Amino acid sequence: MTGWGEYIAAWALFLGAHMIPALPGPRGWLVARLGRRGYLAAFSLLSIGLLYWLILAAGRAPVVPLWDQPGWSRWLVNIAMPTAILVAALSVGMSGLIAAFALWAGGHLAANGDLAHALFFGGMVIFALSGLLRSGLPGTFRVTWRRIALAMLIWAAFLHLHPLVIGVSPLPA
Repeated sequence: MTGWGEYIAAWALFLGAHMIPALPGPRGWLVARLGRRGYLAAFSLLSIGLLYWLILAAGRAPVVPLWDQPGWSRWLVNIAMPTAILVAALSVGMSGLIAAFALWAGGHLAANGDLAHALFFGGMVIFALSGLLRSGLPGTFRVTWRRIALAMLIWAAFLHLHPLVIGVSPLPA
């Protein structure tokens, strides 16, 4: 399956994987069988896998240009990403991760001017902001040199692996 069909299927599974467990019945059933840690580990792995598939499907969808990708937009992404990773690493609780996703998606939205990517990153901004409405902004931060160092290592890994994993260099030309 390729093109728009794959893209729609990836979105449907990604959203379903996040909406169905949010219901009390399915989540409770899964936690009862897998345990809290087992559920969180399985949910995290599934989410990462579906997110990666959705990213690849957006790249394989037909290109329908919406706006030019100005050179400054890659600088915006390269400012947003270390900020997002720091927020995720230093925040206590899920709200930090959700805020980081909003920063990630918002930064990438400006740098990707085709329909599939605009829908992807715009959808992720809406998805993350709706999560922040439920959870609130991060209120507690745990700032340690280890968390800062880990955040910088993760950012460096994302920066260097982006061309290999995603297929596009994040660096301005």
